[in-house]
Amino acid sequence: MSKPSEVTQPRLNAERRRFRRIATRIEGRIVFAGVDVECLIHEMSATGALVEVTPLPALGTEIALDVPGVGFARGRAMRHEGELVSLDLDTPPGRHDRMNDRLILAAFRNPPLSDA
Repeated sequence: MSKPSEVTQPRLNAERRRFRRIATRIEGRIVFAGVDVECLIHEMSATGALVEVTPLPALGTEIALDVPGVGFARGRAMRHEGELVSLDLDTPPGRHDRMNDRLILAAFRNPPLSDA
């Protein structure tokens, strides 16, 4: 039998998200700890992103993410998920709506690959 914390953990993680992430396949740039490389954004919202990049930034590392058509954001690396890094973005509240609108348009232009 699983512990109550194990059962509720996925739901709590979903509830912690302030904005729903939008699936996409946008090529951008990420800068961290003297590294400036291209990256692929798989999911993004105004306050977070899931990014494919090599090398992966160390957890807690401050990053700058440049997403064409969406904007520029600063934040930090929070989790590694295989070859991906989950980012927490420090977008000012006044930019959330505008960034999400731009992100939706960019996602239509750069949709994720279908599994079919």
